Amino acid sequence: MRQAIVIGGGPAGSVSALLLARQGWSATLVEQHRFPRDKVCGECLSALGADVLARIGFFDQLLQHQPVRLVRTALHAPSGASATTELPRPMWGISRVVLDGLLLDGARREGVTIRQPARAEAIEPGPHPRIRLRDLQTNSIEDHSARCVIIADGKAALLGDDGPPPPTGDLGIKAHFTDVDGPADCIELFGTADCYGGLAPIEGGRWNAAFSVPADRVRKWRGHLDDIFSELLSENVTLARRLGPATRVGPWLASPLPRFRVRANWPRNIIPVGNAAAAIEPIGGEGMGLAIRSAELLAAALSRPRGRDVPDDHRLGTEYRKLWSARGLACRAAAVAVSSPRCANRFMPLVRAAPTSLRLALGLIGK
Repeated sequence: MRQAIVIGGGPAGSVSALLLARQGWSATLVEQHRFPRDKVCGECLSALGADVLARIGFFDQLLQHQPVRLVRTALHAPSGASATTELPRPMWGISRVVLDGLLLDGARREGVTIRQPARAEAIEPGPHPRIRLRDLQTNSIEDHSARCVIIADGKAALLGDDGPPPPTGDLGIKAHFTDVDGPADCIELFGTADCYGGLAPIEGGRWNAAFSVPADRVRKWRGHLDDIFSELLSENVTLARRLGPATRVGPWLASPLPRFRVRANWPRNIIPVGNAAAAIEPIGGEGMGLAIRSAELLAAALSRPRGRDVPDDHRLGTEYRKLWSARGLACRAAAVAVSSPRCANRFMPLVRAAPTSLRLALGLIGK
């Protein structure tokens, strides 16, 4: 039986493992954190990701957790100027606690062996890559080999001799709130002096607030996230109005924000997926959808007969670039524009006068 080891139990890793198990692989998934666990994320599932969940039989299960159907998007400049348009297709507000748990449980039901909490500490490339695995309950170290190793750790830390991509210096922060004075069917984007963030309702009557914060601002406030967020509120009129009556109901979470293109190549039989394959500006709210779709592409590639059990790296890389490249460019341009108050304040009246331009921009990021 063909064996695969998947490193990382987020959406990309769990979907990869469960699809391979359905194809007859012996799949082992390694996740270092205990679930349920929260993560820095915009917590909006795009139509791209919802389509994949429907194809693999998980969308109805997702609906049982009552995700919030998001049918509009709004952009808010620091001055209060705003523009709103309907999304081409609905997105879904859902927490990572729910989505990750749902998909990991699905992988377990498909026969995937779950090693949790455990950490992959090193990979030795080769025809059958070897993995050094540390059991975080017993602290014991084991060596395993497999026909294929899938890196779904979100940062490509173990992908070859080049190591992880260089950090951007930007920090992602996120927290949940209740009693937000905002629309219950809309994902909103707010520009500030040098960064941006999103606000969207999720299940359980909560809102998720997630922001990309540059390193200079983090250093200014010495990493105190409440102070950073208070300053962000002071720089956007609408954001302050939305969160004025709100109550934070969970801790602030913070994580470095990666940003890198699909690599030209990767070691034989060691394949990245999700944010380990590429990481784009999170402004588009496409992260979870891209992760899930890349897992579907990977599983399809491993199902193609080639005389060996690993995919055509060139073909899969081409499919990855089609998935990420245009979205990456569009999202980076949007982030630069929204993070400039002068640009955002001038752009908003144009969008209100010609809403089709906003819908065109949404199309460029895959909506």
